Amino acid sequence: MNDYLIPNLKNACKILVMLAESDRGLTASEIENRLDMPHTTVFRILKTLIHEQMASKQGRHYFAGNSLLNIGLQMVSTNKLRERAVPVLHELSVLTGFSSHLAVPSGYNSLIIEVCDSPRPTKIASRQGTLAPLHCSSTGKIFMAHLYANKIEDIFNEVGFEKRTDKTLTTVAQIKEELKKVVAKGYAMDEREYTNEVRCLAAPIYDYRGNPVAAIGITAHITEFTPDLICSIAKIVKEAGTKLYYKAELNAS
Repeated sequence: MNDYLIPNLKNACKILVMLAESDRGLTASEIENRLDMPHTTVFRILKTLIHEQMASKQGRHYFAGNSLLNIGLQMVSTNKLRERAVPVLHELSVLTGFSSHLAVPSGYNSLIIEVCDSPRPTKIASRQGTLAPLHCSSTGKIFMAHLYANKIEDIFNEVGFEKRTDKTLTTVAQIKEELKKVVAKGYAMDEREYTNEVRCLAAPIYDYRGNPVAAIGITAHITEFTPDLICSIAKIVKEAGTKLYYKAELNAS
């Protein structure tokens, strides 16, 4: 039976598994050393995976790509958290009038796994399967504050803080100061940092052990989500996150 196996396809599968399991990405040298694989073989496989969007590259590090993540989303679709979140997201969009979304950490990114569009004519939201950088997205800041608070320098050195708009925070000092606010307030803001003229707000979702496992948030145009609404919207979003926490706790008991 082994006579029918394709060696480089096996190698590609091994690399994909490694990328999917890594939370910080892997360099080509790390892949070569772990798999005891020639440099040229790893290079050609990685180039092919990037071309097919099964892998992505940020700086010197390789991560799971959008196509691979979309395959994973088919599995995520049966996840209990996502199933519980759907009605909560719908309620959140009705209460706020804005698009809502559910995200989970994926490497040094925030992965949107569910979206509920705004009931208003203007619908602004990232699509399911979108990968957003941690430093300039509201859900990403939630994960940085609760999961990666001690790795800010590592993230900066490995993938950097891309300046997407004039509002984007791009230094370690700025990010650390921002994360203090996230922890103190219990929610995170994207103040036109990811996309111009778009404001986002997100809150953490905890499991029954008190560990942050996801984030729930809303997205809207700055003309609709004005600064005077932040406090009231934050309360609604935090309550939505609490609902999912309690449901997770009840299901776990």
